[in-house]
Amino acid sequence: MSLRTEGASNKALERPAGIRSPPPLTAGVMPPMIEAVLFDLDETLTDRGASLAKYAALFHREFAGLIGPMNLREIEATFVALDERGYRPREEVYAGIADQLPWASAPNTGAIREHWRTWFPSSAVARVGSHETLVALAAADIRLGVVTNGSVLGQSAKIAHLGIGQYFSTVVISEAAGCEKPDPRIFRYALEEIGCLAAATLFVGDHPVNDVIGSAEAGLVSVWFEGIHAWPSPHPVPERRIRALPEVLEFISPPRRDAA
Repeated sequence: MSLRTEGASNKALERPAGIRSPPPLTAGVMPPMIEAVLFDLDETLTDRGASLAKYAALFHREFAGLIGPMNLREIEATFVALDERGYRPREEVYAGIADQLPWASAPNTGAIREHWRTWFPSSAVARVGSHETLVALAAADIRLGVVTNGSVLGQSAKIAHLGIGQYFSTVVISEAAGCEKPDPRIFRYALEEIGCLAAATLFVGDHPVNDVIGSAEAGLVSVWFEGIHAWPSPHPVPERRIRALPEVLEFISPPRRDAA
């Protein structure tokens, strides 16, 4: 089911070799009826910066006796720099924590790895408006799902912690799927799971390549959650974009009412 946050590489937002250019993201008309919405998880349904801040506070408390003179704000800044919005390989993050904090008595990398894997998922903070958006979409009989890169254990734990799993007909995580975004196969697998055509399915995500271009390549109606990553200049900026999750509702047609 997913890969993105738990250590995928970013490679400067480049499209991997073998992925064709999708149809222009500014072209085309919205389909008359959207039946499903698939979401990215990290930095779309979750706020990674807030999640890192919450985890840093927990880390600071639990390792306070082992860390030298360094305040919580400095630890948080170190985590944010090392994490690179979830795209830096996790082993490099763990090693960086071991190397860069002023330890009076440094734990080994394995202890840091175990702490992160155990407690970072339960530090996940929901994106503002996520719950309300999911409730409204479910009330409109829109089928919902998640397509995320990362480990099954980590990503499933985040969804469980946020209490949003009941809204989703499918959760596709790259580790389980055997492929990761932006590979079109992972989007097609999610479509099979949710039982909708690509042209009737929105995909909402923050990453220009992994989420927007990748889903468009698979034929979905892509919506860019802007403000997290810069859009890569070789590609036209999409017309379908949002800055807050509730704006997704603007792409959903109101329920049809039978004439009396």
